[in-house]
Amino acid sequence: MKKVIARYFYSPICTESFASLDRLRRLFNTMKEHVHFEAFNTIKDHFDSAFPWFTNEKELLATLEGTGNKPLTYSKLFIEGNEIKGFPPSKKMIGQILQAYDINFQQEAYQTYYKQTNHDSWDISVDKLKVRKYEKKLLKDVCLVCTKYNPFLEIGDYMKENWNEYEALKESYLEEKLQEEKMIGFIAYYEEQPVGFIEAFPLKLAAKLGFPISDVNLNGIMITCLNIRKEVSGNGIASKLVKEISNEAGNRNYQSIEVLAFPDKSNWQPISLYQAQGYTSVKTLEDLSLMRKDF
Repeated sequence: MKKVIARYFYSPICTESFASLDRLRRLFNTMKEHVHFEAFNTIKDHFDSAFPWFTNEKELLATLEGTGNKPLTYSKLFIEGNEIKGFPPSKKMIGQILQAYDINFQQEAYQTYYKQTNHDSWDISVDKLKVRKYEKKLLKDVCLVCTKYNPFLEIGDYMKENWNEYEALKESYLEEKLQEEKMIGFIAYYEEQPVGFIEAFPLKLAAKLGFPISDVNLNGIMITCLNIRKEVSGNGIASKLVKEISNEAGNRNYQSIEVLAFPDKSNWQPISLYQAQGYTSVKTLEDLSLMRKDF
């Protein structure tokens, strides 16, 4: 009997990408007779498979080589070449694809911790905001912005035992790149609480992390993540972090800094934020914009 091929690609810069990997492994272990599951860490693993690649997967592999335009955005699941939307991968779409192949999908076998939540906005004083350059002792706080303070996770629902392993994996990778001077990062604090961060990696490395880039041979750097806690959104923290990392990239003699920006309505890496700081679009990828600022 022919098995359905499920492939998951993930980068080591996101705690959720590791968490999703474990959830997917547990899910597909319950249907080994019907599904062949493969997982690839975009930095560590070779893309070897006994089965042919589907078109969508080939397009992603080209991005990881620095020549393609299909963003990974931290992780991506394909089932028989069908891209599963969502981050983490959509339970509904996984079920629809598997059922189309007459494979029984038990929803309780794939559980995430997220739901719609309400986070009250803080009335903050901007002069109490502090921005610090990444160093080893701050990396745990970087992870907590994505996990404990995730806007789709109730703070009271955060359990260390659910996230410690994944946070440690991201911390380890960031620490390694800091030591190699292959990344720049800044974290913002308000009254000693982490409220946002920004990270950037050299273009060749950013491509391996799954980001479309303008030129693999350019001595540039790419912003791979800008994350601001919902409680403090709208206070100019994102603009301050973008300015800090842009200045630092110039001081380190990079020729340029790039970012994959999203439409303003998404409120994540918005195009207008970067336009206001002198970034211009160098390539359009559907509704996304690859933007760059030259030094």
